[in-house]
Amino acid sequence: MFRRIVVAYDDSQGAQRALAAALTLARADPAEVIAVAVEAHLPRYGATVGEVEEECKIEQQECTRWLNRAQAVASEQGVRIDVEIRVGHPAQELLRAADAVQADLIAIGHSGHSAVWGRFLGSTTDKVSRHAHCSVLIVR
Repeated sequence: MFRRIVVAYDDSQGAQRALAAALTLARADPAEVIAVAVEAHLPRYGATVGEVEEECKIEQQECTRWLNRAQAVASEQGVRIDVEIRVGHPAQELLRAADAVQADLIAIGHSGHSAVWGRFLGSTTDKVSRHAHCSVLIVR
């Protein structure tokens, strides 16, 4: 059914459910799964260069921790996944990641860590579902 599944992963409950759905699909009909975490690098306050660099370092460590957890969950279920950290706007980077691997499906949680911001600006999930060139599975 699906050959390549990109999972938007930020270790939120929604992302954990999206990962679980992608792993279920991958086990049923073997598919390649790629978990993608996105570092936004956009401080929500006026920051010095040093503060921005420190924030970037913290975000990268956090994304690495999230993706390590995703790999552990997948391994427990007997599924090998690839992981990728991207830098930029989450919706744009998820779409670019899906295009880069010619994904058949993007699995994404209904809301993640940015749920509050999404209510004001439009959620990452909304943007991905509107602009994806493949199927999108939105998991609640």
